[in-house]
Amino acid sequence: MKSCRRWRYPFFGMGPAAIGLALLLLLGSWPACRPAREQVRVGVVVGSAAPELERFAARELCSYLAKLYGIQAYPERHPSASAQALFLIGNPQTNAAVKKAARQQPFPEVTDQGIVLRRSELAGRPALIVGGGSPRSTLWAVYELVERWGVRYLTDRDVLPESRDDFELPDLDVVMEPVFRIRGHPTFQDFAASGEAWGVADFRVLIDQLAKMKFTRMNVYAYGWQPYLHWEHRGIKRSSASLWYGYRYPITPDMWGRERFEDAVEFWNPDLPLGGSYEETIAAGERQVHSLIEHAHRRGMDCDLSVPTTDFTPEFAPLLKGAEKSSIQTGLTVVPGATTSLDDPQLYELATAVLRHAVDTYPEVDYLTVWMPEFRQWTDEYERAWKALDEKYGIGQVLSLPDLLSAAANRKGWNRGVDRAVNMVKGDIAALYFYDRLLRDPKVLEGTLRPGIPFVYGEPAEELYPILDRILPGGWQISAHPENNPVLLLSRPQVLTALASQQAPGILHMTIDDDVLGLVPQLTPNTLHEIFPLMRRSTWAGFIARERFPGDHDWPLAYMARAAWDAEITPDAVGRDLLTAVCGAACGESLLEAFHQVEAATLTMVLAPSRSAIAFPVPRMLMKYWTPGPAPEYMGKARREYESALEAARRARDEATPGGRWYPDFWVGRLEFAAGYVEAVETLHDAATAEADGRFADALEQARKALETLRHATLSYARVARTPTDLGAIAILNEYGHRALKAKMAELSKSHPAGSTEGREPSP
Repeated sequence: MKSCRRWRYPFFGMGPAAIGLALLLLLGSWPACRPAREQVRVGVVVGSAAPELERFAARELCSYLAKLYGIQAYPERHPSASAQALFLIGNPQTNAAVKKAARQQPFPEVTDQGIVLRRSELAGRPALIVGGGSPRSTLWAVYELVERWGVRYLTDRDVLPESRDDFELPDLDVVMEPVFRIRGHPTFQDFAASGEAWGVADFRVLIDQLAKMKFTRMNVYAYGWQPYLHWEHRGIKRSSASLWYGYRYPITPDMWGRERFEDAVEFWNPDLPLGGSYEETIAAGERQVHSLIEHAHRRGMDCDLSVPTTDFTPEFAPLLKGAEKSSIQTGLTVVPGATTSLDDPQLYELATAVLRHAVDTYPEVDYLTVWMPEFRQWTDEYERAWKALDEKYGIGQVLSLPDLLSAAANRKGWNRGVDRAVNMVKGDIAALYFYDRLLRDPKVLEGTLRPGIPFVYGEPAEELYPILDRILPGGWQISAHPENNPVLLLSRPQVLTALASQQAPGILHMTIDDDVLGLVPQLTPNTLHEIFPLMRRSTWAGFIARERFPGDHDWPLAYMARAAWDAEITPDAVGRDLLTAVCGAACGESLLEAFHQVEAATLTMVLAPSRSAIAFPVPRMLMKYWTPGPAPEYMGKARREYESALEAARRARDEATPGGRWYPDFWVGRLEFAAGYVEAVETLHDAATAEADGRFADALEQARKALETLRHATLSYARVARTPTDLGAIAILNEYGHRALKAKMAELSKSHPAGSTEGREPSP
């Protein structure tokens, strides 16, 4: 409701003509100005000794009352005499007012994640209990109520309803329990186009929005080379640290989208000192992690920190027998090699040192994760490890070792090679033995600040799922990542039912965007919708929303958040509701059509005959496609799907409400990039074919065409970038697209000057 503007001394300093005009304007508008309706007086009551999270929940409710209804309310310990309606925050144990109101109808029995919204009465006044079984579920109850008032949560902001009814105390009787109790989200990852580029200020916004979506966990997954843990052992001090595998991304005057990087000279994490010493960098990295954990806890989330117990920076190589350079990316660390002994005392000591430094550096963290490496290199000792584990736990009664290896060799739907699958099993058997010996030893963490901290066993080979319950201690958890993309799991759904653990709850990594597909937009919510029922039929405790591009994933994250509580909800129902709130019904329908086409393009690339790494953000990202012969058919199909999505997004922009136009505009820029990038890749095949045929002028012309297409695509993306992940992608595109293709064109021109007489590189 619009209120009448109050005029105070409106004509001060104005001449006669101006006063006359002002009077006409004021009188002309007077009929539209009516006395404001008397505001409802609302009380928000929180317990006198309520936990901080419940007090924060009360403040949040007051904030939304002001935004939505213009009601000024403040948390109070006792209902004020003037309040006409009451919100009672908490449960009978934390708020005496809730206890009194619950006398007429008992507060329901709920778990620590249960939510309660119940209409009641207190001292003759209408009241709404907004609470739960714990402080964080009380906070979720506030956000659930606010959603019912029409607010929707994106990854970087709230969307408030454009039209609002007059305030009425809701008549609700809602008791909610989650389907999945663990709902996680990553922080750091491992490329410039990921959370590794985010500062704490960026993460705080995301954490706030994830809390509103009722996520429970932030995963601080750091690699051994990253600057987040200093440690020492036997007189050797860690002295090296890197971001994004040691790759560098200079910001130069000629780069596309230069204006988005302000005065930076290199793309870098804003919380870390560019060019700083190891000591400065590691201190800043540890401060960043402490701040992340602190803010997540303030929003009711727990935190899981990974520790590199078998992944060491090179200065520790002399202490590890059989050490090998890690096979992952640029090989910045050393790992146990094929011949490293299971019982090697130096490896045991190194891992112990890492664990002790981790818990003493971050005693506030809730879980520690020990990982299986992406590429298993510690494989030769698996038979001895199996024998020892079988003698201790009887795992051979569940599976025989030959059957286990045969299952890995015949892994259904696996497209990354038999040897890799078998080595995963061999390496993980060795690791199971090692961690069983290490982490069950009470002396390993004796005297530290967290000697009893629980562990998460990260990403074991799927063939081992049936035996994990016999080996892992109670209170541990298992995080599973059987596939980079969830659609591939649907070809072997038995994986999702094989983890029947009661001892150690399972958490499934559910990929929203895969770093192998890389920088192009990806959507998979309808695939996730097929996976959730399989998870519900087994014993999975929850999921981790594996993603790097939160700006792309408002729809999937909103769906996952809702599906974690409502088994009947569908992606389209969530998407239609969310998009209508953001930009209007017509715009929402067109954007949903665009999203379906992006989902189709994602599946096209994932299911390509050869595993597509179309925009994997490494140095050969673009130029690996300088290959003679036609582009693969799937590329043309994916481009057409992106073009169809772009057409729908442009239509959505025309249909959007004025306040919501920014959202389809973001997708127009993002999809202009996607379609243009794939087109540039296709054109590189034409250029390489011309070069192979000796048509050097044609090769150079096709290269120029690809460069111009990529320039337009990158600038479209830069225009709408929402997050540091997007800016990292722009930096990568300049380094591995713009500069790499320019270098190839210069090479062509130098080798075959006759082909360099026409045209120039397009100006940025």
